[in-house]
Amino acid sequence: MSAIPADMLKRMQAATHWKSQVKANAVRLQAFCELTDQTLVGLSDPAKVALLEEFAAASFSAMFRDPARPGGAWLTLAFLRSSLPQRLRFEFPTVPNQKGWPEQFRRRVNEYDRFHLDSELSEFWKGWVIENAAGQRQALNLHRFWTRWGAERTRELFGAADTFFSSRRNQRIPYIEALSDYLSEDPNLDLSDSLSLGQAVHAFMHQHLHKVHNRGVRVSVALTDWKIFVHFLTNHLLGHAWATPIPTLPTPTAPKVIGVTTNLRKTSQGRVVKTVLITPVPLHITDTEATELLFRDVQRESDAIISWARYEIAEAKKRIYRRRELAPTGTASVAGHSSKNTGIIHRLSRACPEHLAHAAATFEANGFGHLGGLSKASRLYPKPLHQTSWELGIPSPNLLVAHAAVLVYHHPSITPAFLADLELLNADGRQIGLVEADSGWYLRSQKRRRGPRLAEQEVLLNAETLAVVRDVIEITAPLREWLRHRKDPQWRRLFLAVASIGNTPKKWGSDLKIYRRSQWLSERLVHFAKCGTDNKDLAWLADPKRAQDLASRMSIKRLRAQQGVLVYLKTGSVEHMAKALGHHIWSPTLLDRYLPRPIQQFFVERWIRLFQTGIICEALSSSSYLLDASPFSTMDELDAFLEHHALRRLPAHLEDPDRIGGRPRSPKTDSRVVFGIEVGVLTVLISLEAAVRTAEREPCGRAVRWARISERLVTHLETQTEQPEFRAMVAEARRHSDPRRVGDLIYG
Repeated sequence: MSAIPADMLKRMQAATHWKSQVKANAVRLQAFCELTDQTLVGLSDPAKVALLEEFAAASFSAMFRDPARPGGAWLTLAFLRSSLPQRLRFEFPTVPNQKGWPEQFRRRVNEYDRFHLDSELSEFWKGWVIENAAGQRQALNLHRFWTRWGAERTRELFGAADTFFSSRRNQRIPYIEALSDYLSEDPNLDLSDSLSLGQAVHAFMHQHLHKVHNRGVRVSVALTDWKIFVHFLTNHLLGHAWATPIPTLPTPTAPKVIGVTTNLRKTSQGRVVKTVLITPVPLHITDTEATELLFRDVQRESDAIISWARYEIAEAKKRIYRRRELAPTGTASVAGHSSKNTGIIHRLSRACPEHLAHAAATFEANGFGHLGGLSKASRLYPKPLHQTSWELGIPSPNLLVAHAAVLVYHHPSITPAFLADLELLNADGRQIGLVEADSGWYLRSQKRRRGPRLAEQEVLLNAETLAVVRDVIEITAPLREWLRHRKDPQWRRLFLAVASIGNTPKKWGSDLKIYRRSQWLSERLVHFAKCGTDNKDLAWLADPKRAQDLASRMSIKRLRAQQGVLVYLKTGSVEHMAKALGHHIWSPTLLDRYLPRPIQQFFVERWIRLFQTGIICEALSSSSYLLDASPFSTMDELDAFLEHHALRRLPAHLEDPDRIGGRPRSPKTDSRVVFGIEVGVLTVLISLEAAVRTAEREPCGRAVRWARISERLVTHLETQTEQPEFRAMVAEARRHSDPRRVGDLIYG
């Protein structure tokens, strides 16, 4: 910042918006001074003001702004001006229409549009941006390297980085800026000398790896990044534009990271938990805690997320339909008639009862046509813009999390990247991402981690997920149309989003910056619990603290992991879990990534106990001591036992004794049923019937069902005077029945 006086720069740095707004303008001011060979140092206050006004004119010109995207720079200049003392307050226009600009200012802008820039200085201030194969960009800070080594060496480094990065999908090239700064500090280094360069790179490796490790980066991560960096250097730079280093670059082997040691975090209570799932799993836990956690919390939090997501999707559809219904009743806003009384100020005010109808009419008429023009969204739509966007049913990144959640809940093989990269249409506009086959509709995208041969992945949709995909297509249609008109290749994506109606639509990314959406998600969870459901099992979401806790842990990646673990909890099979997650090859150690070893051990022991209990139940099914020998721990176990031993088929009048399912069946309908009459089975049924009859609260449906069966069956057996053995079995079962044995199970 050599062109800015020290006292002036200090005043700017003290501004509230220094980092967010003022700093970037200060850098542009420095660039302007260098490009025009001027300086603010040593000037009088009036001369400084004159130079600042010249900078303002240049800020509106092609020197600093993209000609394809015209628009005013007045907002950023306003932040810069507010950071300066009163005596240095410079003037510039604050209207987007150039017809309202002073003639002299407009002439200066046109002059800077045609200003001849020094090519090397322009290259220096333009910076160095590389783009990967996925269209993601990384800005490289090579300014110190340029100052030390000059333009040619910097072009060699940048060219190598650009070639390497453009052919890969990595989000960054690690360590390149750190190396460029390190090489800029050595006055005796010769990039054309193999020995000198080799010693410098070796010294850099030792210094930098120690530095990143001291910052808390794991050794395995640092060495993996180093391996990528060495691949870049050896294949694109060293031995090509620069000398081949002697000795050759070291590539230490990174220690193998096992799933057991990953994604560990210490809570505020001091417990170490694994955070792969939405539900954090402690490393050390008692059997009772494990039962509550895995059979209640994991399922409950998944159910809460899916219930919320379904609600948000339904509400979004309502907002779209409302927009279309209101549009014909409103007046489309058109900016640019400052000399006429058009009533637009009133229509944009939320005090206007029809403000949403006017906004709907504007959007249906113009879509995103205001972007890139002189008419800003704030001059066409009510503020705040993000609220108006929401009310009009325009898809925000946050909203699409709900759609993604439903897809992943039903199909855990879908990854966040699968959805983010999914191309709905090809370049000719033919639909390729959602295709119909004999077996149904498939979602087709890429899972690149599986390698090029297996990357293409197809997911068979069910009725709900097919409807969700069609909802996404409908809700993103205006964004897709605008991007297609701009010839932006992202128009082909299925998942498109926009933060606000004043922003540019772009590709959706699900799991970036979770903390930014946690507050929004927390508020929506509370709203859903209070206004969107009467399910008492979800009433806990109405507590803002509990909703915030869940929101802070929610991500599509974690939801996918959670659904995979639920498959394991239901089947006990890691292979089934791997299949559900879409893994091509399953590994016995897969579970280590998701559940700590003590939890896995708990399940192994639990399944052994269940198997042993099953043997006992089979052996004692005819014994009156069945309940004493093999107490059931869940209603599922009891239900499964009775289904297997008590009956083969239920008649209609037992399945639906109150006929709530519809009209009565015809007397001709076969309603015969075969019961397994054994003392052990009768003991369980009579105990269950007594427990339901004396229940303190409403029992679950399965318990009531078996109680009704018991009531009719036992009464029937006691009236069989011709078969006294049945009455004796009932009497024996009554003597050994104990409703307390099943009292805790009847609530589900």
